[in-house]
Amino acid sequence: MKDRILQIIETEHLTSGKFALTIGTQPSIISHILNGRNKPSMEIIQKILSTFPTVNPDWLILGSGSMYRSSSFVSGQPSLFDDVKSKTSDTNQKLIFSKEIAGTSKEDTSSVLNTSLSAIVQAKKINKITVYYSDMTFEEFIPSTSIL
Repeated sequence: MKDRILQIIETEHLTSGKFALTIGTQPSIISHILNGRNKPSMEIIQKILSTFPTVNPDWLILGSGSMYRSSSFVSGQPSLFDDVKSKTSDTNQKLIFSKEIAGTSKEDTSSVLNTSLSAIVQAKKINKITVYYSDMTFEEFIPSTSIL
């Protein structure tokens, strides 16, 4: 496991001391693990997985699978970070929205605001909300109606 922890440190471009501080532990603890003096405790493993949620727990603990979780590691659903295109679209929408308001009077601003906001709200719908807990469990909430 020490080799896998070292691989995380190298992949994330950290020093062992900075890695220790990032996960919230003493540098000496990581040093002892990397030198083979101690094995990582469950607390250290939890801190690593909490700090680096994309690291595959099976890989870290058992050495099986790939280093990082697939983008759809929970129930075959995409992760929150899969839709980069959507984020770009949101940014463009905000820019367009800002430009529309910039050249309007106070009275017209309200109209532009209502039109733009209703277009944004109608374009996005919540399909599912997933809550991840520190004990590595999760809950999924799926709206019962398509109004959301």
